[in-house]
Amino acid sequence: MSSPRVPLRFLTTAQVTRLYKSQVTRANPSQPAVLDSAVTSPQNHWHYGQDDVFELAGVLAERIILNHAYQDGNKRIALLAADMFLKINGYKLQTRPFAKDTVNEGLKTAHISVATKTWSAEELAEYYRSIATPVSRYGRDWAVYGGVGADVG
Repeated sequence: MSSPRVPLRFLTTAQVTRLYKSQVTRANPSQPAVLDSAVTSPQNHWHYGQDDVFELAGVLAERIILNHAYQDGNKRIALLAADMFLKINGYKLQTRPFAKDTVNEGLKTAHISVATKTWSAEELAEYYRSIATPVSRYGRDWAVYGGVGADVG
């Protein structure tokens, strides 16, 4: 008999849109359907057996980057969404979003690699795994994006 799956929390399209508007620019997605497809990709992968939170974050970021739902800022929102997804599931990628530091520069390079199809979602997931650190659910890490994750269900 297999052990029960660890429950994960997933972002909604509305939450990603809110994150985009609060951190990137106050624009709506130019293609809402492809944003929805990207945001629900991790849930679909989880439904079919993928339990690794880093793999799911990689899928989320890759889909947002390649689906190109926004006119501008797709790599940035992919990073923010992946970081928020990991935070609500116990890890963080960034201490301060978009700060000039080696972690953020590495993340920028990684997301460019996905956009140019040099890296896959799996390679991005491995990179995330190599730099992620655990978060305290009720600490500063939880609230870094101005409460965007507060209504995550």
